[in-house]
Amino acid sequence: MWASVLYLITTVLLAYGLKVALLREPKKLHGVYSEPAVWFVYWCRWLWKVAEVWALQVSRRRRVNDYDLTGSTYEMCGIEATPSEKELELPKPLITDRHEDSLLIWGVDSDGRGVVARVVRQTQRRASIFLSVVDQTGDVYTLPNQPDSNFVNVTGSGWRGGGLSLQCVDPMRCWRLKFNGLLRRGPRDEYITDDKDDTDDSEIAHVRLDFLWRAMRSPVDVFNEASPFLLAHALARERAAFVKLFTSLERDGYDQWGALHGMVTLKDTPEEWYLRGCRQHRWGISETVANFHRSVDIFSYFENGDVCSLQAFSYTSGLSHYVVGYVQEASGKYRPVTSTTLSLPHLAEKSAIPKNILTRFTTKSGNYDLWHKLGPKVTHYTGDPWSLCHVLNFNSVAANHSSGGGITIFSDRFNGLCPVPEKECLPALVEPQVVIDEATALVLPLLDQRTRATCLTGGKASSLAFLTSLKDITDDEYEVPDGVVVTMAAWRQQLTHYPELQTAVRGVEKAVGCSQQVQLKDACARAVETFKSTPVCQKVAEALKQALDETFEDNYHSRRFAVRSSGCSEDGEETSAAGQNETQLGVVGVESLLRALAACWASLFTFQSVEYRRQRGQAVDGGMGVVVQEMVEANAAGVLFSLDPVTGSPATITITANYGLGESVVSASAEPDTVTVTRSWRDQLAVTSRTVGAKKVKCVMKEGGGTLEEEVPAGERERVCLSDAQALKLARLAVFLERAFGSPRDVEFAVTKDALYLLQARPITTLDSWTDFELLHEQDTALLTDHELLTKANVGEVLYGRISPLTLSLLPSVLDSVYQRDAIRCTWPTIAFDPHHLRLCPTFSSQFFLNMIEMQYRFNEDKGVSTTNQSIDLAVYGHEVTTPQFLAWGKERFGEMNKMTFVQIIFNLIYDKFANGSRINSSRQKFEDYQLDQGMRTLSPETIFSDITNHLPDLVEVGYKHVLTSRFSSSSQCIALQMLAEDRKELSEDNKTDIAVLLSSCTGVESADVPTALKALARLIAENEELDDFLGMAGDEAQVWLESDPGLVGTAFRAFLAKHGHRCVKELDLHAVSWGMDPRLLVQTLQMMVRHPSSYASVKKVISIDQALDNIKSQVSPKTKRSLRFVLPMCREAVVNREATKSLTIKILDGLRKAYRNLGQVMVSEARLPEADLIFYLKHSEIRELLNTRSPSLITKAVRRKRMDAQIESLKFPEISIGLPRPVSASQRPVVSSDGSELVLQGTPVCQGMVTAPAKVITDLKDASSIQNGDILVTHSTDVGWTPYFPLLSGVVTEIGGLVSHGAVVAREYGLPCAVGVASATSILCSGKPNKYTRAYEHMFTHPFMHTYTRYLYEYIYMHTFHITNTHTHTGKM
Repeated sequence: MWASVLYLITTVLLAYGLKVALLREPKKLHGVYSEPAVWFVYWCRWLWKVAEVWALQVSRRRRVNDYDLTGSTYEMCGIEATPSEKELELPKPLITDRHEDSLLIWGVDSDGRGVVARVVRQTQRRASIFLSVVDQTGDVYTLPNQPDSNFVNVTGSGWRGGGLSLQCVDPMRCWRLKFNGLLRRGPRDEYITDDKDDTDDSEIAHVRLDFLWRAMRSPVDVFNEASPFLLAHALARERAAFVKLFTSLERDGYDQWGALHGMVTLKDTPEEWYLRGCRQHRWGISETVANFHRSVDIFSYFENGDVCSLQAFSYTSGLSHYVVGYVQEASGKYRPVTSTTLSLPHLAEKSAIPKNILTRFTTKSGNYDLWHKLGPKVTHYTGDPWSLCHVLNFNSVAANHSSGGGITIFSDRFNGLCPVPEKECLPALVEPQVVIDEATALVLPLLDQRTRATCLTGGKASSLAFLTSLKDITDDEYEVPDGVVVTMAAWRQQLTHYPELQTAVRGVEKAVGCSQQVQLKDACARAVETFKSTPVCQKVAEALKQALDETFEDNYHSRRFAVRSSGCSEDGEETSAAGQNETQLGVVGVESLLRALAACWASLFTFQSVEYRRQRGQAVDGGMGVVVQEMVEANAAGVLFSLDPVTGSPATITITANYGLGESVVSASAEPDTVTVTRSWRDQLAVTSRTVGAKKVKCVMKEGGGTLEEEVPAGERERVCLSDAQALKLARLAVFLERAFGSPRDVEFAVTKDALYLLQARPITTLDSWTDFELLHEQDTALLTDHELLTKANVGEVLYGRISPLTLSLLPSVLDSVYQRDAIRCTWPTIAFDPHHLRLCPTFSSQFFLNMIEMQYRFNEDKGVSTTNQSIDLAVYGHEVTTPQFLAWGKERFGEMNKMTFVQIIFNLIYDKFANGSRINSSRQKFEDYQLDQGMRTLSPETIFSDITNHLPDLVEVGYKHVLTSRFSSSSQCIALQMLAEDRKELSEDNKTDIAVLLSSCTGVESADVPTALKALARLIAENEELDDFLGMAGDEAQVWLESDPGLVGTAFRAFLAKHGHRCVKELDLHAVSWGMDPRLLVQTLQMMVRHPSSYASVKKVISIDQALDNIKSQVSPKTKRSLRFVLPMCREAVVNREATKSLTIKILDGLRKAYRNLGQVMVSEARLPEADLIFYLKHSEIRELLNTRSPSLITKAVRRKRMDAQIESLKFPEISIGLPRPVSASQRPVVSSDGSELVLQGTPVCQGMVTAPAKVITDLKDASSIQNGDILVTHSTDVGWTPYFPLLSGVVTEIGGLVSHGAVVAREYGLPCAVGVASATSILCSGKPNKYTRAYEHMFTHPFMHTYTRYLYEYIYMHTFHITNTHTHTGKM
């Protein structure tokens, strides 16, 4: 019995002890942070929470990086952000005044420079805005109101205010950071409340920032991609914590790392900055009103390309210590932090922020010791009144033998007294939603709220209506002249009532679609005459009389009115249309008003007005409201800008005015006075300068109606027409209107003896325009490091010079995505697909490059420069480029290749050997007759664009197969080269020459079939009885003859175009014109070939593999020769397969280019584009936006891009760039010595043969018509567009290229002696004095060892050195 009692008591005690242990309240450190009470219980809870967090993460829908690796649909293939990613980038709805939407962009560089910009969108036109800039000297610039960050009267749904704008250009790809305003040098720790104590503005400067942010990493969904092991620690600390605490915080967001590249003007001198950092988007319940205690953000960028983020949060209830973090390696691997020593209770909780922060953390790739040395500090406060204090530091960073830069942000609850007075927030100016139907009023008074709707009354009337509504809420009184507005409904009524007007409008629309200036002018003239001669319909006339009666109480007959057009696109944010349409002043009487109304309507179709809209893609019949407003008999009138219209500086308000009406100022008929008012950051105003204009005439109202010009009396000319008091009142009104409208204003005004009148307040449309620097670098790729290796080799042959913006928006993404797919299948462990950043083919200054680290040094061996590296160099560059440093950078990023990766590469090569044939056959069956443009001209532009978009995945499909065949081709050639080298550590000159011989008979190469087919066609023409007629024909006439000939010649020509018509020069550029679209180049070439029979004589000698092996100079063993007999057929077949998939890729691009061209023509016919060619100067996404919005700013960008063509085309880059590519200036290019000494240029021979003949230096294919039969072509590179000239040539020399380049492949197939990789050949041969040559650009091409090895010269070119000297045609060196 006692044993049972003892057992019961023991059980009860154990149960009680267990209960106490499990339910024991956690300890609170500093009264906030929960600490484990029983560690055993803590770790048990942690294990359970790991499972819960993991389950929650798995159940949540993936929002970023949700691409389809197969690329089967356009939305998911990686060319653009996915729909879910686009949704994340949008501004978030602010449901209550507790919600906010913040965007932070920062970047630093190795010189200590940095930028941090943060905009927090809030309700009721409020925002928190912070901007800090640090230059290389350590000077810190902040917004003048720092440490306060609160702004009011912010308008718009985006992140902007205080002169700062953060604008999304391409979701998850590109953003724009722009600032044009005032900054203070030197941060402040305290806010000075009294204006009188803050009068020193000597450190205030006008600063401009024009940055483009480009992604260099995939976005990180902070919660979904965080480590469950780390998140579980936050839950295990709390007694009653549950996993949904993370989502109950109602805070969401993501990070994305990228590079800021742009121009910074700090001290009146623009500087180019390149910074790297993070973009952080957060939204939800504001931390200023939540139970937020404090947080620490530690961001680090390392010079090796790795990035790191650690973020710790503490809330007074729920989660007291919540830490997340990750590392994104330069290799593309994402590593969430699994554990860290970062502890909020022990980091500046009750003490000052330390000067050094050491944090240890662990990821899957290892342990990190992260050190931040804190640099310049900036403090700012958020909340109104202040509730949070944020301390920002720009830091030096180091971790695990890598250094860099970064920032830290310490955020703490602020419990002090806010010294900032409450700021007035003006009511938002919101246009009413109006639907125009039969019941819509024909005429409305300016006081009517409906008048504020631009779609109903036009831009001018809308702003006048808003001005009228604002005049009662300002301290500085002003008036808006009374008036009425004839609405768009009246315009429609007039058109409906008179069918002849509709006919006239359709005539103008048809003429616009034809793009014929003469026809358009005639149609416009007829339309204007028709509108002016057609009376205003009775319903509109009666409505106008009734509205005037109600507004002016039957006293309007003797009043003078200004009748002003108010088009929908006038006075808007993107276009002003100033002076394009009619304005009539001093109109008196009903009949005169009706005539003036008809004249305003008619002005919509004057040639200048139609052409203005056509050039901006606006509708011909955009509709027009008309403002009928009482005239003001002004003593003086003019225009003011609320900031400097040229520089955009808000420190200057500019007023121009003249006596009389403002017409003399806006029409520039008289030189006005100019008054400059300076404006401090606190909006304190002072007149600082007055410039007296000539003012010879003034515009005044005339008796009986109308206006006239009068001379200004001499005494009045010598003084300014505005007093300082009037100028200051105007300036105060300018500041008020800027606040009310939320953006700078261009204001028209008139001054009388008794009052000040405002006649217009339109946006200043030039402030947000793109700079030339931005347009040049808009489509650049972000560089991971300052030692990225970029080359123009290989890609520079087919994508040289300026590439069209449309191509840049599609092709690099396609090539990069298919390259990544191939890299993923070859790598173990697998890597993530990341289309946000171009890894393989970055673009700079609208030109293509290849990233050598990503392409060439991804799979690294445990040794120095090997024959494998040399083989790749020879194949791609034509000469050796790899150095130990290059290899070291590759190993630093990707490490050494592991055995599993090696096995996968070998397996894939074997598989591709057998699979490539079937891949090509299936693609040929699917895409051989690829066409998109059939019947497209009868479709709407939206339908055509949708069809193009749906077919873009075809390019991904064939592009992937081309990558596979290209990889096998280059790999097999490298294997053959290494066989020739056997066990030697370096390739010999014999090895390099022999590989060209062994590859010289790759029969069946599609691109090499072009000259063969041309030769056959030339023979047929030469045998035709109409030969003489053909030779005497002009180009167009000869083309018609070839296309229409019913005999063998015509059949052969049409067959040639059917097979090769999709090829052309720069054939990968969608802007290029293919031979099938314009065969004139082929016709000219055929005429030249027929004149020279030797050009189509067969010179190709097919060499069998056995013959080739018998002639090699490399000393190889019999075993190696047997191996080569096995490998060489694969090499030759691989070249054929590679060219076949390339041709299919070009065929799809040709179908797309025709479809885009048709789309451009249809858009021109609908007045959506001024010219069809501009379609190629828009990005694919911009075309979609243009079809949806008709945005004139997009067309303006396209026009400016086109104007920059010549500038960009002239940019020449070195073969290899380390870091940011810089163009080679003319002074850096090599020149010929003036003393006549010999020059030796080195390159690689890729085809056997020897020739001595005149060389023709051609740098642009447009000049290729000067090539004569037998010339040696010397050029930068060749693509298939040069192929028609190959029958005329006796040799080829290119500056770039390798064994697999187009020139090498075709030259070997055609039997032309060819040297590639001859650096600076065109520059040197074009240099020197013209009198040193008997013919311009002619030099002799001979081998340097002529005297020593004469016996071999006419058999092979052994060495890779060519001797080029200035010579006469027939004699030796001068």
